[in-house]
Amino acid sequence: MKSKLIYLTVALAAIILSAAVWWLQSPKPTFRQVSFKHLPGWENAQLKKSLETFQTSCRAFLKQNPERVVGTEQIDLQAKDWHPACRAALKINPVDEQSAKVFFEKWFAPVEFYDDKPVKGLFTGYYMPLIKGSYTKSKEFSVPIYELPSNLVTVDLGLFLPNLKNKKIIGRIAGNKVVPFYTREQINKGAIKDTARVLVWINSPVDRLFLEIQGSGIIELEDGKRIFIGYDGQNGAPYTAIAGVLIKKGIMTKHNASMQRIKKYLEAHPKQMDKIINQNKSFVFFRKLSLEAALGSQGVALTPGYSLAIDKQWIPMGAPLWLNTTRPDSKNPDVNKPMQRLMIAQDTGGAIRGKVRGDVFWGGGDKATLIAGHMKNEGHYWLLLPAHALSRLAQLK
Repeated sequence: MKSKLIYLTVALAAIILSAAVWWLQSPKPTFRQVSFKHLPGWENAQLKKSLETFQTSCRAFLKQNPERVVGTEQIDLQAKDWHPACRAALKINPVDEQSAKVFFEKWFAPVEFYDDKPVKGLFTGYYMPLIKGSYTKSKEFSVPIYELPSNLVTVDLGLFLPNLKNKKIIGRIAGNKVVPFYTREQINKGAIKDTARVLVWINSPVDRLFLEIQGSGIIELEDGKRIFIGYDGQNGAPYTAIAGVLIKKGIMTKHNASMQRIKKYLEAHPKQMDKIINQNKSFVFFRKLSLEAALGSQGVALTPGYSLAIDKQWIPMGAPLWLNTTRPDSKNPDVNKPMQRLMIAQDTGGAIRGKVRGDVFWGGGDKATLIAGHMKNEGHYWLLLPAHALSRLAQLK
């Protein structure tokens, strides 16, 4: 879900610094191993829900070929590296706080990104919106939610050049060439009306924009029936944050550009709306979900408050991460409260870029919308990597 499709990554070349520290040649970062006692708040951690969330990732890991690469260029892991811990995790039934803590401390070792000092990053939130819609186009419902176009193609560059392994581009065929796919503005002008089926019609371009940002949503039809839809692809264009556009125009500042404020501004300025939204050339396509839940990029149902969207260039999907940040109070979003929690990397996002960057999934409903829309706080996390694989990772050259 919400994954960027062109990756420009560095080659992996790790060098031993000590038994607990290793780094990449270019660019850094350093990974530093620490003890669980080093994690702020770990002593009083409530881990039952974290383990249950990790168990959903484990069911995905155990279905994969043991040799399948599930790590990153920086953290070279295969599915088999997760299998022993996952088998142990799924044997814990029922899960309680004590068994969860014993499990994580037995099977994992914490590491952190460390460039002379711990690397901090931005943590935001996302949610599952509820939007009114219809299968039939009308004056009220005239904004299309498209399925994946039939003429959209994905090119695996690694098939052409070995050094481009795992890098892809998205485009379309024009004559005998692959060219970039249509931009948001071109799509809005009808460029794919003959090649992409409309999944459902909704009322507002603003609602569609935020649906794309969230990656999944619930559409409530006119008869009251609800359908769940989720990310199925993207046009390959780079993502541009509308918040950044409005900040650059001087309309908002980085401190007050919340989702609620952005939505209110766009809806109050309909003549400027399309021009502003079209500056984000990225466009997301959706599919109907069989499960009544948000699905992450790992292909598992997301758990509100415990699933984290990360940049999979740096963080392995399914990895537990001890997060130390703050989040808005659900009653007064202008007030932040501490958040120390073991999250599971189960999703990705177009705006989620960097080695320390995360997007917390808060679920659906007014409370989730409020927290997600206002969350924009600095923080840090520690990766919990399989302990038995750590020595091998530290010795990569």
